Amino acid sequence: MDVVMRMPDVATVDDTVKLVRWLVEVGRPVRRGDALVEVETDKAILTIESAITGTLRATAVAAGDEVATGQEIATFDVDEAIVAGMASTAVRAASMNDEPSEPISGAAGVVAGDVGLSVAHRSTLPGRATIEGGRRSFFARNREAREGGTTTRDEPRAVEPTSYDPGFLLDLYRRMVLIREFEDGVKFLFLEGTMPGTIHQCQGQEATAVGVCAALGAEDFITSTFRGHGHALARGLTVEELLFELFGATSGCCRGKGGSMHVGNMGRGMVPGIAIVGGGIPLAAGMALAFKMRKERRVVACFFGDGAVAEGAFHEGVNLAAIWDLPALFVCENNHYGASTRVDRVMRNPRIAERAATYGIRGETVDGNDVLAVYEAARTAVEECRSGRGPVLLELLTYRRTGHSRRDACNYQPKEERDEWFRRDPIDRLAKVLVDRGLADQASLDHIRAEVQAQFQAAVELARRQPMPTLDDLTTDVLA
Repeated sequence: MDVVMRMPDVATVDDTVKLVRWLVEVGRPVRRGDALVEVETDKAILTIESAITGTLRATAVAAGDEVATGQEIATFDVDEAIVAGMASTAVRAASMNDEPSEPISGAAGVVAGDVGLSVAHRSTLPGRATIEGGRRSFFARNREAREGGTTTRDEPRAVEPTSYDPGFLLDLYRRMVLIREFEDGVKFLFLEGTMPGTIHQCQGQEATAVGVCAALGAEDFITSTFRGHGHALARGLTVEELLFELFGATSGCCRGKGGSMHVGNMGRGMVPGIAIVGGGIPLAAGMALAFKMRKERRVVACFFGDGAVAEGAFHEGVNLAAIWDLPALFVCENNHYGASTRVDRVMRNPRIAERAATYGIRGETVDGNDVLAVYEAARTAVEECRSGRGPVLLELLTYRRTGHSRRDACNYQPKEERDEWFRRDPIDRLAKVLVDRGLADQASLDHIRAEVQAQFQAAVELARRQPMPTLDDLTTDVLA
């Protein structure tokens, strides 16, 4: 199957660049992310990565040519058998009637501790600030604050060795790969001008979304942020309904009116994303209050970033949930940067989970790049919330591999820090466990990735043919 790649938007002033040279010969295989071509912009010479995995079949421009953003530059031959199979899956999923996947639990498989470094030790979590002197002695000691039956701990607790069904682990792996491939594919679609608006992506944070959502039941809800693609895919939204939304189609999960920053589907337990920093926290508290007043055994998991804890909404929402013992799981995805500013430059005590003690609730810091550590912590917290012993604050230490938004080059992230976190990639860590334990070989993991890539490419072709809103749609779904 022929798949076209177009020139991404990489210039800062002009909408054209000069092609310097091709880095791959026609007829050679290429993987998504491989260096493909060099171009000269108005500022510098840049390397453009391939957006597609396949064989480079033909190039549409030559060295020395001027190329406009969105112009076709190459054609790839992608495995037609896989694409055909996944396309039929995409057509079925486009009806958006599939139910979110239920967490799988079961017999002997692999222990949680195998995934990575023990989450009980600060030293295993790169990028954390060190608290020294008198501040260290105050914050480092273990504290037990009893308030309404909840507990606060200074140190994150170790994950107890727990066995899992191999199918559960493979499902976690596939969902994380799905998020990564979706985000990488969408990045190129936005850069080449195919999609409107802007994007805030979550490459590197897949384990936080997948681990938490795997611990929730079908009756539970999540609230999200402007960085919500991963949350949506982890919660069970389909690739198709998300892509349709990003293309602005009326068949999207929010009928084309939400776009990248507001994806969600109430029928699948996800409130459309809220772009206001910290805006989902009081909303989650209100939802949890409704669950409690109705005597429903439901939980709401609220995702937010480390920057949100500086908002008044954080205090108001968490405090309200605490004084009324509401079934709310507050999930701070601490990727160490609020936009371009490191968290330890704006907080004297950068251990966010310790703030739970001031509300009399339990807080816990977890290695957010260890999907099973996240799952174990979330499962325990969900059980506490469901039994009336919530709320709980989870701080998941993770790292985004991409910029804050579409044009952010991440120059503020030190190379040594990036290299350290990239070595602890959540997908690679689970893959190693699966291979080392004999639950999968590299060929089967590569096949999963190829299937996911083909599913994405087939969904893109479907998305290009979806109906766009009309002027009459301006007044639909409007409440006053």
